[in-house]
Parts: sequence; structure tokens; C-alpha cells
Amino acid sequence: MADLIVGRVLEVSDHPGSRAPSYLVRLDLGGRGEREAQMEPGDYSKDELVGTLLVVSVEDGEPIVLAARSHGGPRLVRPDADVDPGTLVA
Repeated sequence: MADLIVGRVLEVSDHPGSRAPSYLVRLDLGGRGEREAQMEPGDYSKDELVGTLLVVSVEDGEPIVLAARSHGGPRLVRPDADVDPGTLVA
């Protein structure tokens, strides 16, 4: 079963081997350590994502950045206030 937790973006780079445009995002997941995840860039620049808090689904240690699909592209799911990385989302 997957856990939903908050992660803080530490670093963003272009994903070198992907078929479609995507970013490779390094996340701080609190007590779960740092992990890398892939995400669609949408309208987000690499610079604006660094430091951002995101909601991440984690199953078997693999994080997936959550986003809502919109006609304008992906919209990231984020907490509306500052919380610690690794905080569970209910």
C-alpha cells in the first residue's frame, strides 16, 4: 500500500533517457531519506521547483510526484502551508 507524504524538492534536472519531456527531481522525504522521481514539467521551470513542497506517493521506496491533469498541463499537488518533509498526508 502506498503512503502519501510531503517531499521538498532539492534539485531538478532534465531527464536524459525519457521519451517525452520530463524532469528528474531529487526529493527530501524526511526520515525516508532522499529519493529521485520523474515528473512532467508542464509550465514549471526547474528553478521555481527547487525548495517547493510536493505531495508524493511512496510505494516500495519509489516516489511518484502527484499532479492533477488539466487542459493546461499538470498541476502539482502541494500543501498550502509549510510542513516538514516526510509528513504524512491524510
